[in-house]
Amino acid sequence: MIFEFEYNGHEYLKSPTSTPITTITLAFMVILLSHYLGVKKFGFGGYIKNSYLSPMPALLPISILEQFTNFLTLALRLYGNIFAGEVLLKLIFSLAKSHGILTYIPAIPLEILWQGFSVFIGSIQAYVFVTLTMVYISQKVEKE
Repeated sequence: MIFEFEYNGHEYLKSPTSTPITTITLAFMVILLSHYLGVKKFGFGGYIKNSYLSPMPALLPISILEQFTNFLTLALRLYGNIFAGEVLLKLIFSLAKSHGILTYIPAIPLEILWQGFSVFIGSIQAYVFVTLTMVYISQKVEKE
């Protein structure tokens, strides 16, 4: 978000994906959707055979671990990038308040520049999230 509103130490407006619960929920929805679409296309038995027992049943533990890591990395990648951008914006703002006019003037263009960069990074993260969503769904609905 471009603007952040803080009152009495509580943040009221901030980027929704700068909290881990939001990104974990989004990633969980993606994983559930991919499993649902896989079961819908192949049936439960065919889905298990295609997703977990292929190419060989001995790889079942690795396939299960892969599902967990897909979920975790999808959530934490988005959260980490957006949260880091907001932390840097807060640091620039605290720099502006630190020594009065001496630091306030250089902090304004720095904050504007970083805000633009944060919007750019946010759009890249949205693209990566959607691309990985398509990859995870396609892994479940296509046979190798």
